[in-house]
This record gives sequence, structure tokens and C-alpha cells, in this order.
Amino acid sequence: MMPLRILVIDDNPSDRVLVIRELQRYFDQPQIREIYSSGDLTRAIAQGEFDAVVTDFQLRWTTGIDILQLVKSRYPRCPIVMFTNTGTEEIAVEAMKIGLDDYILKIPSRYARVPIALETAIDRTKAQLQAELQEIRFRNLLDRLKIGVFRIDLDGKLLEANAALLRLLGANSIEQAESFLPGATLINPGEVQQEITLQTADGSSIAVSISTVISQIENILAIDGLVELVDRV
Repeated sequence: MMPLRILVIDDNPSDRVLVIRELQRYFDQPQIREIYSSGDLTRAIAQGEFDAVVTDFQLRWTTGIDILQLVKSRYPRCPIVMFTNTGTEEIAVEAMKIGLDDYILKIPSRYARVPIALETAIDRTKAQLQAELQEIRFRNLLDRLKIGVFRIDLDGKLLEANAALLRLLGANSIEQAESFLPGATLINPGEVQQEITLQTADGSSIAVSISTVISQIENILAIDGLVELVDRV
């Protein structure tokens, strides 16, 4: 297993020593690169040879928010923990909104929490990636099986559609597919699966079996569905 590569961004040498000591205690021989100037950070970002970041908020040459935005713009999956004694709750909230994984106050009793928070962020990132890859594999399988996949909102607007559904409808885009997929008629909580006839782009009709389920994505309700060709009318 490759050792974890961590950037420690802090222009206070004493704080860097303490954080690095905790990281070395917790992780198995981590490769730690100390960043304490703008040039160091620019070179590290360009090289990209790191897996995670621990950063202070207030540095002489930049802020933790700027570092967060810079790293996430190049490496959006990179876990980042901010460890500082100069931030505020408002800063923490702002940072979380733009991708910060954790925010820890820099006091002696909390130094040991830094590697734990970093490991949690890394595990969460890995889990998210695994889920995304699994969904991609599932969608690819459905494409090969010629099963359409879609997501519509409660107003019937088509939000997502896979390639198989576009082919079934003869559509070139989600926008075009929406005109052939009567979303409002699909929203029927009492009937999970139904057979309906759809018009396609070439003017023909197809009989399809549609299975739907109500999903909640980030507190927003939507309808996820599968479309399978029955036969041509």
C-alpha cells in the first residue's frame, strides 16, 4: 500500500512540527510536504503529488479559503482539513460550502484530532468515488441491456436520461427527449410499474414498460425510472 502523501500548509514552524508529529503517529510512514510560502504551494499544486491537505486559515501570504479554492479547482476530490486558531464560525460555514471536509480549532487538546479528521475525510471521499463508479457501471450495464434510465422532478421536467433512453426515443438530447416523455403522466405513486405508448422522434409509436420510484436527493423529491421496450405498435 502506498504511503499517504500530505501537504501541511502553515507558516508557523512550531505548529507545523506539532501537526506533523500527530500525523506521523497516526498514519503508517506518511510522506509529508511542508508548505510555508506561495512559491511552495504553487509548485505543489502544479506537481499534484499529494493525497490530502491540512492547512491553517490565516497565513502571511494567503488565507485558507484561497488555498481551499485553489486546491479544489484542480483536485476537487482532494480531502482538506483546516486547523486554525484565527477563524470564526462564519468562516467555517463558508469553507464547508465550498468543499472543506473538516474544521478544527488549533488548541493543544485538539492536535490529535487532525489525523482522525483527515482519515474520515479520505474514507468519505473513497466511498463517494466507489458509489459513483458503481452507478456508472450500473448505467453502462443498463445501456447494453437497452434499458432507459431517467430522473424527472415533480413537475415532470426531465433532469437526467441515459443513452439507452435517448436511443429508444430517437432523441439527440435530454431537451429533445423531454418532449417525447410525458413526465407528468409517470408520477403515480399508486402504480409503480405501468405500460404506456410513447411517440418517438421519427413519428412512430413504441410500447414501453415504465417502473418509477420516488427518491429524495438533497432534500428535493424526484422520480427515478426505468423504461424497457415492450414492442412496436
